[in-house]
Amino acid sequence: MVRISLVSMHSTFSFTITTAKMSTLMRTIQTSLYSTIKSVGFLSSFCLILSTTSIAQDFKMGLALSPNAAWMVSTDYDHEPRGAKANFGFEFVADVLFSENYALGLGVHIFNTGGDVRYLVQDTEDDDFLMNVDRSYSLQYVELPLTFKMRTKEMGYTTVYGRFGLGLGMNVKAEADEARYRSYEEAIVLDENGNPSVTFAPYDVGGSAISDRIEIDSDIRLFRVAMIIGGGIERTISGTTALVVGLNYNAAFSNTHKDVNLIKVDSAQSPVVVSNEPVEGEMRGHDSFLALSIGILF
Repeated sequence: MVRISLVSMHSTFSFTITTAKMSTLMRTIQTSLYSTIKSVGFLSSFCLILSTTSIAQDFKMGLALSPNAAWMVSTDYDHEPRGAKANFGFEFVADVLFSENYALGLGVHIFNTGGDVRYLVQDTEDDDFLMNVDRSYSLQYVELPLTFKMRTKEMGYTTVYGRFGLGLGMNVKAEADEARYRSYEEAIVLDENGNPSVTFAPYDVGGSAISDRIEIDSDIRLFRVAMIIGGGIERTISGTTALVVGLNYNAAFSNTHKDVNLIKVDSAQSPVVVSNEPVEGEMRGHDSFLALSIGILF
């Protein structure tokens, strides 16, 4: 009986070791396969870039300054844009020319954007009041543009171009000047049958609200996808060096805000009340800007 038990234990132990070795081998094979796929993908992308560059007839690089006028756009219609802001940016420009008339526009664009908005929130100290929040956004992004450029033949020393494409940006800084103040007070009204219901009446605190500069990284999404449309002129200065002046419209596709709650409003910008409670929603919107680009291509 003892011998049979030992044999059984030995068989079980051997099976366990074999299973463990097989599991380790499978994990090793999966890791190697994953690494191989990543390597192949990277090499394929690298080869594609090299082939694209080799097909291109010319390659131009340069630097540009890009001041802009930016504003916020509301897509939920519950927060109200209040004005535009002047901002500044700069960019590294790289044009891959496939012919005299067509080019791929690449580069790195670092810019500031933002604007002023107003929205309603519940007063955290006393829920009988609603508060206005006035925010002036100051957002900074690093963007990788990918645009298709169409160029005319050189007329004298001047070339006219148009561009259209996309930009993928990453937020690197998010701040705002914010002021909060009470603007609506809860009121009880009676309907024609004498039944009470809750509404909110305008409330004036008097004086001017004080703004504070705050960090709002948690309120802004990390990535920004945008449409880019623009045009301009290139003026040859000497040899291959050219002065470039352009005007670009850059509008975000994606929602800029993240997990920002507000009180929904009607067409008269008054709070919406359902079942005697103000209705909450999530802020949705994005930024857009018009930029003047002035630079040098080498």
